[in-house]
Amino acid sequence: MGSRSVAKWRWWVVVVACAWGAAARTLCPARCACDDTLRAASCANASLEIVPIQLNPEATHINLTHNAIDNLLYTFGFYTQLTILDISYNKIQDLGSKNFENNQEMTHLNVSHNFLKRLDKDTFIGLKGLVDLDLSDNEISNIHAQTFKALSVLEKLDLSNNKLVSFEANTFEPLTALKILSLKNNSILDIPSANLLFVFHLEYLDLSENLIQQVSKHGIPYLKELKNLDLNSNIIDNVDQLGFHRLPSLRHLDLSDNNMTTIPTSALSKLSNLSHLYLSGNFFQNVTALSFQSLFHLKHLHLSRLYELDKIDSKAFVDNINLQKIWMNENVKVSEVPPRLFHGNPKLTHIYMRNNALETLEASHFPIDRLQELEISGNPYVCNCSILWLWKLARESEISHRKSGNASTILKIDYEDVRCSAPEHLKEIIFIQVPESEFGCSNGWVIVAVVVLTVSIVISVVGGVLYFMGPLKKCKGDKSKQVMTSVMLNGDVSKLSNGLGYSTRSREQENKRDVDRYLMIGSSVTNNFHSLNPPWHSVDKNPYYQEDSEEHIYQQFAYETIPHHRTPEKPHIVYV
Repeated sequence: MGSRSVAKWRWWVVVVACAWGAAARTLCPARCACDDTLRAASCANASLEIVPIQLNPEATHINLTHNAIDNLLYTFGFYTQLTILDISYNKIQDLGSKNFENNQEMTHLNVSHNFLKRLDKDTFIGLKGLVDLDLSDNEISNIHAQTFKALSVLEKLDLSNNKLVSFEANTFEPLTALKILSLKNNSILDIPSANLLFVFHLEYLDLSENLIQQVSKHGIPYLKELKNLDLNSNIIDNVDQLGFHRLPSLRHLDLSDNNMTTIPTSALSKLSNLSHLYLSGNFFQNVTALSFQSLFHLKHLHLSRLYELDKIDSKAFVDNINLQKIWMNENVKVSEVPPRLFHGNPKLTHIYMRNNALETLEASHFPIDRLQELEISGNPYVCNCSILWLWKLARESEISHRKSGNASTILKIDYEDVRCSAPEHLKEIIFIQVPESEFGCSNGWVIVAVVVLTVSIVISVVGGVLYFMGPLKKCKGDKSKQVMTSVMLNGDVSKLSNGLGYSTRSREQENKRDVDRYLMIGSSVTNNFHSLNPPWHSVDKNPYYQEDSEEHIYQQFAYETIPHHRTPEKPHIVYV
């Protein structure tokens, strides 16, 4: 059949349909609902296999969802005033060419949940006023480069849940008015940078559930109006430090459920207006200090399901002065929270820390006076004095709630789901039902530790004194005895001189009188060696006691051995 015959057939169908509609405007197909006043018709779930042509030709709204329609050939040409068409949940495999040529008034078209495999060059010819196009949940794997050439005012395009891998370079070039683009759940390997250049008014971009491996330096072009970027559930393991630097208006960023092992602090710090950040489901091992540096406008932070996380720095959130809510659930290796972790967040009101490995909590962990909601259930708490504060807080919260009946004015705690894991006799008992007397801590180990420490110190001091005093005493005593013995037996005055450290004349000049004098001194020293440097002056006047010296301390201990009722005689030393 030639092209002229096809055109004549098409016009004949339109004329017949219009005539039929004018003659039976108040008629409505079986299992359809029609309203001529609103110029609307709904044939949803009507078991239709073709598009009915007997509907009001002036209809503006037609709903054909949930039927068995598989062909749209020459069916909408005579509904020229149609603005909204929903043909989702049918069996359509091909939209054909120029089937919407006469629907220039159409603004919303929903063809989701069908079996479309491709989009041809002239599929949307005629839809000059279309602003919303839903092609989600089909099997589209190929889009012609000229498919969207007529959609210059399109604002929303949904291509999610298809089989797209890539796009030809200029596919999105006509879509200069596009604000919302969803490419969720396809098989896209790289961010379509070349096509995103044309959608410079884009505000929402969903690239989640694809196979994107990295965000490169030029991965996302300059999109000054982009507010929401969703990259969750990809296989991203690296984000270049300049990956987001051309997104000045970004508010929401979702990087959850990827393969990142470190928080991309440098890349995130470029997003000065970011308010919502999702990083759950990655493989971070620690949250370091200033992990969210320069994110001063951040309000909501999601750090849940980080199964490799075991350490959080106490300064991790210090830059996030506007943080209001934080989610840290199901981090199964997190067994402790650093003290005052959230005290740099003056606007924090909601904390969620469920199903972690926390055994205890300290009041210093949280800004209790500002909190509105605290969820901490699912942790293996040891119910002792370390969480008595929480028990009292939960009791006060429960009592206040019963009296006021206004949960918005008090701290809400999920205490009804908090259970003890230890000690053994409290295991699996609901936290709030445990008597206050059970929240005790034995001080025995503290006493033992103090006693052991005290004894250790005393032994160390005494041992040190004995260690230094023993050789000192032995050295002085033995040396004095040896010198005096030698002098008395041999008359060797030189040895006496060396032992006492005094300067003497030569042996030829010494005489018996000198020897006698030295013998007298030696006898005195031998019988009472403590008299060396004796304390014949008062302690407070002796300059030796004003020095912080171990030697003087040892001398003091030696002097204290002299009975208090005896005053050592000052030896009379004669210098020759």
